[in-house]
Amino acid sequence: MTLVRRAAIFAASCVVAAAWVSVAHADDETGVLVSRHDKYASPERFVLEFRFGLYHPRVDSDPSLNAGSSPYRDIFGDTANFEFAVEFDWAAYRIPHFGTIGPGFSAGYTSASANAPLAVPEPGGVLSAENTSLTIFPMYGVLVLRADVIDRELHVPLVPYVKAGFGWALWQASDSAGTSSAQNPTTKQEVLGEGKTFGTQAAVGLALDLNFLDLAAARQFDSSVGVNHTYAFFEGFWANLNGLGQTHALYVGAYTWAAGIALSF
Repeated sequence: MTLVRRAAIFAASCVVAAAWVSVAHADDETGVLVSRHDKYASPERFVLEFRFGLYHPRVDSDPSLNAGSSPYRDIFGDTANFEFAVEFDWAAYRIPHFGTIGPGFSAGYTSASANAPLAVPEPGGVLSAENTSLTIFPMYGVLVLRADVIDRELHVPLVPYVKAGFGWALWQASDSAGTSSAQNPTTKQEVLGEGKTFGTQAAVGLALDLNFLDLAAARQFDSSVGVNHTYAFFEGFWANLNGLGQTHALYVGAYTWAAGIALSF
């Protein structure tokens, strides 16, 4: 299923849930509970996200590679690997009747591993017994704009948002003996299989405010722990880690999706 179809299904589900909640508010005292929660809620200054998604680094998209060359796919195949990440955002300024804007920072982890191919291929595509892996720590600093006016003022529990900024990643290629190395064919020097890559980061997403599931529990969670809202979110993101301002950088970015839980406090 493509990223666009996943996003469409998630968005449709959120709209249906939001419509159901809106109808329920019209006929019972839930609306009163919402207003009370807003009245006594703790201030919201930060958002903490716990994120997961699929990550397939675009190593083979490097235009400097020989035509038809696909070193990543040849070793690790086409299967994407899971990425786990944490993001911390500061809602530095509230735009009246719109939402919040402020900086955010994220750090994640993903890794791919496989048996290394033999230097001299054997018939039948036999692989060596040695394991090889590529570990990536994607990070970014972005400006986050959350349009929570729909949730706060219309009581429809949807919060669309966008993110844009700079990204970077630390990466390491290793084998069973540790960090791998290779000889530079031009300089004849030994080069360690590790480094960092810079680039840009952008994302667009939609969060579903889960407080409507149990407003009394949400208010209690806020008063006891300080968590004002709990969200489930889905976003598509573009990590363009192609070596911004660098030469011969390893392309380790990905165009993919992330989902998870976010807490505002």
